[in-house]
Amino acid sequence: MRVKDLKADRSAAGLPDLSLIVLAEDAAAVAANEQLHRVVARQYLVRVLRAVQRLDEGHRADPAPARVRGLLDAMDVDAALHWALRPEVTGWVWRAESGAVEPEPLLRLLARALAYDPDAAPASVRLAAADGPAPVVTGDGPARGDLLLEWASEGDEPAVRLEAADAAAFAARLQEAADLLGREWPEGLAMAARDIRAFAALGGHRGLRPLNFSVHGLRGLVLTSERPAYMLAQTLVHEGTHQRFSGVLDCVALVRNPRATHHSPFVDAERPLGHILHGILSFINDAWAAGRHQQVEEDPVERDRLERYRQEKAGQLLAAEKNLLEVADPTPAGAQLLAGCRAAIARLTGG
Repeated sequence: MRVKDLKADRSAAGLPDLSLIVLAEDAAAVAANEQLHRVVARQYLVRVLRAVQRLDEGHRADPAPARVRGLLDAMDVDAALHWALRPEVTGWVWRAESGAVEPEPLLRLLARALAYDPDAAPASVRLAAADGPAPVVTGDGPARGDLLLEWASEGDEPAVRLEAADAAAFAARLQEAADLLGREWPEGLAMAARDIRAFAALGGHRGLRPLNFSVHGLRGLVLTSERPAYMLAQTLVHEGTHQRFSGVLDCVALVRNPRATHHSPFVDAERPLGHILHGILSFINDAWAAGRHQQVEEDPVERDRLERYRQEKAGQLLAAEKNLLEVADPTPAGAQLLAGCRAAIARLTGG
C-alpha cells in the first residue's frame, strides 16, 4: 500500500476507546495510544496533501510542493504517517490552514520546514529502542530547526539556541530522566516515546519549579528547562500527555459546549473546558510518575516533598473533575475520556 492509496478524508475512524489513553497503566493503554497516533497522523497527512495541492495549483513553478510529493512518493504508508506528525510539518499545516499567510510567504515557510533535518541535531534523546531518537532542536541554521524555534518562541517563554556542548549536556539530563522513567514506569516511557518527537531548551530556570510546555500546532515538540532527573521524568509524561490529548482534540469533539468555562485549580483562573481537560490528563500522569518515584526514593526529605506534591495534585484533580462535570455536555467520545479520567483520579486519591 502506498500513500496515494489512502482515502483523502479526515474522519476519526479507527479511534481507540479513549478511556484507555488517559493513563499509561498497562500494555492495553500503550496499544491504544499507538492506534490513536495512527489516526491523528492520517489526518495530518491528508491536511498537508490538501494544503500543498492548493498551493501547487497557483504556483506550479515553485519547487517546494514538488519536493513534498517526491518525499511522499518515496515512502510507504507507515513512513509517511511518521513524517506527517513531525513538528515542522504540523506547524506548517496550521499556518497553511489559518488563511493568515499569503501563498508566497507560505511557500517560503514550506521550503524552510523541509530543510529541517532531525539527523543533523548535535544531540538527541533515545526514549524507546523501537523509535528513532528525539533530537534537541538547537536552531543554528535551517537543518537544525531555526524555523521550529521561531514558531515555538512566539509565546511568553522563548526557546534557547544551544551550542553543541550545551545541547549534549541538555540531552544527557533528559536521557537520565528517560532511563529513570523506564525503570520506574515502563508503560509511561513507552507512551511518552510515542508522544514526543523533539526537545528544545528553555532558559528561564526557576530552581525546582517546573518550566515546561508544548504548543498544540507543533506536534511532538516539548520545551523544558533542566531539573533533577526524577522531575524531568514527570515532565516527560506531563508534556507527552498534552501532546496525546492535542491529538484527540484534532480528531473528535469531546463536549458539545466547548466555549463553556469554569475555574481551573491548576492555574487558579477561569479556563475553557478543553484547557481544564488538558490539565486533568497531564497532572494525572504527572502525579502517577511522582508516586512511582516516591516508592523508590531513599531520601526522606524528598519522599516527603513528593507526598506533599501528590496530595496537592490530588486535591486539584478532584476539584477540576467536579468543576468540569458541573458544566460539560460530553459527546460519546468525551464520555469515554471522562470515564477514564474519573477512574484514574479515583485510583490516585484512593476514592
